[in-house]
Amino acid sequence: MKKLLIPVLFIGCLIIFPSQSSALNLMESFFLKITVLEKDIEYQWEYTSPGKYEYEKGEKVIKTKEAKEEMAHILQILDLSEKANVENMVKALKEDRFPHLERLDIRWMTGEHKLYTWVWDAND
Repeated sequence: MKKLLIPVLFIGCLIIFPSQSSALNLMESFFLKITVLEKDIEYQWEYTSPGKYEYEKGEKVIKTKEAKEEMAHILQILDLSEKANVENMVKALKEDRFPHLERLDIRWMTGEHKLYTWVWDAND
């Protein structure tokens, strides 16, 4: 009976907690900065290890729990990973929150100090 229980539990865990090895894990990141420009308003999400979050909308700067929640939301929209495609991220942002997106700039440094950069400009 024990031999059957372990594989069943393992498969159950895979279903309940699917692997996200390709998705971004902030706790394993050194730095992340996402900048969006829409209708001349700049939005910025920033994470700096260990656990410092900042969210800016125009002149307003937020460094509270709300900043962490905003970061989680934008990451959910972007589905950011090492293999992310900037066109797919732009499409997702336009569909979810920024229909008049003018510019996207993402700078992500992993825990291994690998830098990933995505830049998109509507005028290019």
